[in-house]
Amino acid sequence: MKVLDRMDTRQSYLLLDPPSLAEFCRRGSLREKDAAQSAPFPSIDLILLSGAVRDAGFQPIYLDAQMDNLDWDMLAGRVRGRGIAGVVSLISSSQIDAELEKLRELKIVLGGVPVYAVGTIMIQLEPHRVQRLLQENPWLDGIILNAAEHNLGVLLAASDPESVEPVNVAVQRADGPLVPEIRVSHGGSLRIPRPEHAIFRDRRYCFPQSKRTPVTCVQFSLGCPFTCEFCIDNQLYRKMLYREVSEVVEELVEIDRLGFREVYFKDLTFGLNKKISTEFLEELAARKLRLRWLCTTRVDVATPRMLRLMRRAGCYGIEFGVEHAKEDVRQRVTKRISNEHIRGVFADCRRLGIETTAFILLAMEDDTEADVRATIRFARSIRPDYVSFNVLNALPGTSLEARARREGFLREGAEDYRFVASNIKHRYLSPTQVEALRREANRTFYFRPSLVLDRLLKLRSFFEFRKLVRLSWDTVWRPLLCT
Repeated sequence: MKVLDRMDTRQSYLLLDPPSLAEFCRRGSLREKDAAQSAPFPSIDLILLSGAVRDAGFQPIYLDAQMDNLDWDMLAGRVRGRGIAGVVSLISSSQIDAELEKLRELKIVLGGVPVYAVGTIMIQLEPHRVQRLLQENPWLDGIILNAAEHNLGVLLAASDPESVEPVNVAVQRADGPLVPEIRVSHGGSLRIPRPEHAIFRDRRYCFPQSKRTPVTCVQFSLGCPFTCEFCIDNQLYRKMLYREVSEVVEELVEIDRLGFREVYFKDLTFGLNKKISTEFLEELAARKLRLRWLCTTRVDVATPRMLRLMRRAGCYGIEFGVEHAKEDVRQRVTKRISNEHIRGVFADCRRLGIETTAFILLAMEDDTEADVRATIRFARSIRPDYVSFNVLNALPGTSLEARARREGFLREGAEDYRFVASNIKHRYLSPTQVEALRREANRTFYFRPSLVLDRLLKLRSFFEFRKLVRLSWDTVWRPLLCT
């Protein structure tokens, strides 16, 4: 990225979103034909870690190798001789061994500087895997298992890093600690050094719902007390932690001053604590910033009063997990929300001018073709602005995976977690039928003349037009042409 070329890197620490070795990328590659994503945005993990790097006395710099279309050799050429003092890099679950080998080679190129890997949640759920990775990669200086609560700053500032525990997990599983804990937050609050958002400012980033650019991500709360069996996030972060309201508001003021125009709150369930959320929304509304933002929450959290407060504070879009048309199926995955409640909340959002995105899980293990089509029709009937149709996957570490393994409907060895194909054995549907139904869902929702006309009438910039064209290509046209 350009920021790497213009900054003084004599005491810099590189925050790296590395090239991908997989047939598909984590997000945002414009280089690999099967990897393109129309709405790439920066990693919240690297954003959160940037403040700790700065507070440790280093200048954080950021490079997104996927957005810059770099392979590993090109990356090495970009950073060689730049005086980089260390690297904090993302790694993926599916290609972890190969990516760690590439990071080892990068460490040699940079003269043996410290290299830390940011572990995914799937890695966190397997403590034996963490220990194996450290034992098999003694060159690796540490694995960061929680970008919100960690001791990276202590490690970087220490005169003797060997005296500091190199692996930090400050989260608790239901059956006890994942590894010995190093607690950072106290009294139920979440303390995050203010991120260096300026280094992530890139107009190529956007969200699927974006109206303006540049965009960035903010973490207000961490955790989710709900137990949806398909969700991997709630396997670790059960206890809710909130940052101080004043800290988050001041961070947003700075983001606005830096010229960002949209923010995505990466909270798993925005607004769950009504008292804290009300205080935050009222303070944010009083600042009258140019920023607009979107978030993810649950239907049963979005009360009419909360929605009004959110709209007044600059919210333009909300993502909701709707999941399925049948109420008994939602109850089975611990979403005890009626169809009428869902319809009411989506109607409230329309009245307030808040755009909605519905997350839909297609093809539960005992769904018939008729069930899937009923869910597709239900998704249309609640009139969201966007729908994300995802094929159900039993992610490692989730209670769904445990049940699928126990009841014999897990397809072993299937590791495509893009939610396009499924890793479960369906009772009444073949894998080919499931993938065809997902394509049908996207086509029947996004190709409706009324929706197309509505989208065209709401366009306000060439940026929005170009984004919608790329979204339609990635979600509808390219899958159809590939069949």
